[in-house]
Amino acid sequence: MNDLKPTGKLDFYLARMASRGIGAERVLAGTGLRAGQLQEHGLQPHPPQYRRVILNMLELTRNPWLGIALGEEFRVSDLGILGYAALSASTLKDSRELYDRYRGLNEHIFSTTNYIKHGRWFSEIHDVYRLGDVMRFAVEEFVSQTIQLASSLTNRPFPILELHLTFPQPADVTPYIRRFNCPIYFNQSRNLVVFDINRLQDPISLANPEVFKLCASQCEMLAARQRRDVRLSELIRDHLVNHPGDFPTLEEMAGHLNIGARTLRRRLVDEDQSYQKILDDTRKDLAMQYLQHTALTPKEIGYMLGYSSVSNFRRAFKAWTNQTLSDARLAHAA
Repeated sequence: MNDLKPTGKLDFYLARMASRGIGAERVLAGTGLRAGQLQEHGLQPHPPQYRRVILNMLELTRNPWLGIALGEEFRVSDLGILGYAALSASTLKDSRELYDRYRGLNEHIFSTTNYIKHGRWFSEIHDVYRLGDVMRFAVEEFVSQTIQLASSLTNRPFPILELHLTFPQPADVTPYIRRFNCPIYFNQSRNLVVFDINRLQDPISLANPEVFKLCASQCEMLAARQRRDVRLSELIRDHLVNHPGDFPTLEEMAGHLNIGARTLRRRLVDEDQSYQKILDDTRKDLAMQYLQHTALTPKEIGYMLGYSSVSNFRRAFKAWTNQTLSDARLAHAA
């Protein structure tokens, strides 16, 4: 099972588009990526590149409901070893817990928080990468894919009880009714999916304790290798992006990474980086995404980037880009 590495999200997209007669070059247009590049160099696309890929797919297929369709086409095997582990678990609860533990083995374009409240199972979708106008696609794909995977694992229906969505109601909700078949609330403050908590006890049809133990061991091995191989600067950036508004000091970040502050400084120097440079680069990238893909005000963006005043944020942005906030937003609109 050593070769059952998880299939990357981009690999999945390229394969599904190829089945529609759309080549990789057209899907990757404008991203700076080429087919095979990521496997060769062990790289992962950045969120803006994923956003471009999604926009390309929507335009090339002319299917506004592509997210739902791709979710239906997703298979357990697309998760690699993580899928085989899920397929051999005893119950859906065991499968979900293992997936949550090792979800970092697969690429994601948003994060989710699962919790139980008042006897109901909630999954909240966080737009940590500020996908903006493609967030609808991402949510539709996630919910559709969840239905597909849970149903294939248990060989029984997996109902959605409610959907709470931050985006406006589409003109045609028929695809929602067909696929999700539940009450749907648009223009909400959060993206929330409500599942039937009783489904967690559904048995997995191909449960096998020995295979599950072996697959879980393989997942841990891959996760440990991933932790060893990843650059410290990438770990820091991922933490900053996944915790909007939280920009810890170097000492606080060192504590989060369970290493000493001096060790953190030294290892960043070895990577030709500094903590301040990572903070500035991350803030700059996030600021550009917020300006280009959201309607947030400069004050709101500054707050999310850890600035106590909008004037400090304006000065920092000017120093990073030699542009004003207004100029950057107008340039994208044009």
